[in-house]
Amino acid sequence: MEKWTIEASDRSPSVVLDRQESILKIDGRSYPEEGMDFFDPIVLRVKRLLETEMPIRIVHLRLEHYHSATSKAIAELFNTLVKAKAMGHEVKIIWEYEEDDDGIQEDIDMFVESYNLPFDIRHTEFT
Repeated sequence: MEKWTIEASDRSPSVVLDRQESILKIDGRSYPEEGMDFFDPIVLRVKRLLETEMPIRIVHLRLEHYHSATSKAIAELFNTLVKAKAMGHEVKIIWEYEEDDDGIQEDIDMFVESYNLPFDIRHTEFT
């Protein structure tokens, strides 16, 4: 499993888990009807990789809109990065969002405060 992908839909983001690059990218709108059904396999794969020599070390989020199930999945992913960091791996979160999206900015602030992880916060534009 070098790369594992999920194509974006109207309600769910694209997902690329690249084991070679040790990165998980989630991009797009994220409000699938069965939120955790969508995210459970992603979180499970990231957790399983923690037990190998090549865990996921970077989570790159580029989310335009999302709901509470997505927030829960993000928290699970960040918990896994905390474990990877405790095991001595360098980890990083890249989070892109539109600068004027106060709701996502509040979520980012909450995650930054809650997790002792390096965040690289960037502004982007969604078309």
